[in-house]
Amino acid sequence: MSVALNSARAGKGIRAHAAEWIAVVALACLLGACASPPDKPRSGLARIDHIIVIYAENRSFDNLYGMFPGANGIANATPAQYTQVDRDGKPLSELPPAWRGKEPDPAFPWRMPNKPFRLDAPPLNLPLTKLVRSPIHEFYRNQEQIDGGRNDRFAAVSDAGGYAMGYYDGSPMAMWKWAQEYTLADNFFMGAFGGSFLNHQWLVCACAPRFPEAPEAMHVRLDADGKLLKKPGSPSAKDGAVELYSGGIGG
Repeated sequence: MSVALNSARAGKGIRAHAAEWIAVVALACLLGACASPPDKPRSGLARIDHIIVIYAENRSFDNLYGMFPGANGIANATPAQYTQVDRDGKPLSELPPAWRGKEPDPAFPWRMPNKPFRLDAPPLNLPLTKLVRSPIHEFYRNQEQIDGGRNDRFAAVSDAGGYAMGYYDGSPMAMWKWAQEYTLADNFFMGAFGGSFLNHQWLVCACAPRFPEAPEAMHVRLDADGKLLKKPGSPSAKDGAVELYSGGIGG
């Protein structure tokens, strides 16, 4: 090849032929003749290059993905699992309205049956793009709402009332399409009681921040059962929002 490229006597045809030969060698390398042996096929967890977690705030699984085909969602819920109780432990005859102070919030005045219901269907017809009330999910309130795993006081221990039992058909969402392609954690449980801020920290480090010098305004008052102390005369959930001596921290 060096003779063909460098000899003064080499003609144009020889140089062209050499150039074509070089091109063939280069092409062969690109096609793998000069490449290193292929990696062995990976299996199990070794097939995963990256893990990306999409963490949606202020949403339950059923609120957006309860209708996801094959998921442990709305279709699997039974009355024993979803019936909401009043603060005295008795089942509510209907879901309470959302409350604005002592008056029903006009954005959600309906008294729906005591069961899950579609927010994007009659009578509310609220699209996914419409901002709605977020149920209070403070640290201590959340414990009372979960009620030892019964999950039956979300409508009662909040001013959002029946909103807590609403859900959407989430299939128009881009994230729904991603869930179909990747992994949807339909049996994921949060790491800590309360709001997203603390749970974000548990997701990252499984730890909680400390604030030993918290001002008096942030202190909570609990009853003998470890629940937020309620004011005398705090109404039934169907008649008004719960009245407390202190907040529940976070939310």
